[in-house]
Amino acid sequence: MAVRIEKGGWTLIFLMGLGLVGYSLDKYGVVDLSGWFGKSSPKSAGKAAVDTSKPLPQAGDKETNQVRVRVNIWVGCVGGLVANGGLDTVAGSTYDKKGLKVSFKIIDDWTEGAAALATNNVDVMLTTADVWAKDYAQLLDKGFSARAVFMVDWSRGADGVIGKQGVNSIEDLAGKSVAFAPYTPSHFLLWNGLKGSGLSTEQRNEIFSKAVHTKDGIEPATLFAQQKVDAAVAWDPDMSDAVTKRPGSKKIYDTRVANRLIADILVVSDRFSAASPQALRSFLEGWLEGVEFIRQQPARAHTLIGTIKDFNIPADLAKAMLEGVKLADYADNKAFFGAAGSASDYTNILKMAQEMYRELRLTKRVPDAEASVDRRYIAAMEGKFSAASTEPRIEYQAPPKGATPIATQRRSIYFEPNSAAMSVDSRAVVDEIGGFMRAYENTVVDIEGNTDSTGSRELNMSLSKQRADAVKSYLMTKHGFPTARMRTVGNGPDKPIDNNATTEGREKNRRTDIKVYPNPAST
Repeated sequence: MAVRIEKGGWTLIFLMGLGLVGYSLDKYGVVDLSGWFGKSSPKSAGKAAVDTSKPLPQAGDKETNQVRVRVNIWVGCVGGLVANGGLDTVAGSTYDKKGLKVSFKIIDDWTEGAAALATNNVDVMLTTADVWAKDYAQLLDKGFSARAVFMVDWSRGADGVIGKQGVNSIEDLAGKSVAFAPYTPSHFLLWNGLKGSGLSTEQRNEIFSKAVHTKDGIEPATLFAQQKVDAAVAWDPDMSDAVTKRPGSKKIYDTRVANRLIADILVVSDRFSAASPQALRSFLEGWLEGVEFIRQQPARAHTLIGTIKDFNIPADLAKAMLEGVKLADYADNKAFFGAAGSASDYTNILKMAQEMYRELRLTKRVPDAEASVDRRYIAAMEGKFSAASTEPRIEYQAPPKGATPIATQRRSIYFEPNSAAMSVDSRAVVDEIGGFMRAYENTVVDIEGNTDSTGSRELNMSLSKQRADAVKSYLMTKHGFPTARMRTVGNGPDKPIDNNATTEGREKNRRTDIKVYPNPAST
């Protein structure tokens, strides 16, 4: 039986079809229809205009006293928790006195944390600078905008890579099974160490193909202690406990060595920053006041942390864990973010992490690092806190004779013929070494020049030393590294790694070796 559709029915069908098409286009990011209905969708929730070149407004268009913050169960966030008196604002706390109502939401999963920010379930997200490199690119692809505004802490020994007996360097990880939590700071610590080693791309890829992936950073230590893997990327106290339980095992490197690699930061959505800039400013000031309280009254702070329900870090554990981090103060924040366009720690970490996530094909593009940060909040606190650094100056000491380097990079650095003048294209290679040395600040580096066997041995010995000195001079001038941190050696043709009888072998032998040692003065 035929069904007759009246004129109004055809109109209804057309509108329904149009609605389905619009829904599909909106869902897949082709258009954003949220404004048609007078409310924000997850895609548009962070689109409020924020111009970081303009002064911080005295008030936002929808100023509020409520701040919702994503954290995970990690001791780095205790500056904010102490200022709040707990996960929710306690009467008489620092935040309460500032008229704020702060709610800390525990979301341990990193991906869920970013999703909470994008869907307007939190206003501020605690993350690490390396994970932010992934989230920032992915959020931009979805039309959501947020920026880093605050440094929370440096990991200083809390994260590390441990290996079984016989695994003494990063190169020794070749062919071994390694457990780690993917797409987390543990992943970045491992990837970065491997990238800065003498392992080939094929060897690094093999390590990752054989790796055991875990859901968190605790399980790798357990697997290692049970001798189910050869190595693991873990954090303390589980890391040290696992080494104790497995005879002959050791810590290969950690964030006392890579002391400027893993940093917790706070990221705020543009939506909240535009609506409530003064609330955010007060929140960050309160966080710094919490850090000051912890430094001045550590015992009281540890007790307070231990009483926070659902945070699950007892007072004694909080004390132990805090020994592996450097809670960031105002001076740390100033130094970490630097000035616009400067070679800051933030930019150094972000660019290295961007390379990792591009390599993993988790991001489609490399966004401008400058656009990912808003320095106005730190600038607005000028004069309220001391700008004097609380970081002790690192004193460098030569490693003992026969010490094993944690990594040995073999780099092709080209010079003009029979000269110690570096070619222009090789400066980029040395800049990569500089970026690695900046992140692994607590290391001493040997720079060894090598030649092939062509020509006079006496000339090759002299030229290889001059070239090593040229690399050192560039690192001192361009990157500001102290001379005491670097030693130079000219090996000439005496340490070949391939056959000098072939063109390919001679090319491999004309190299610069960068040997990286933990700084004995800090161990």
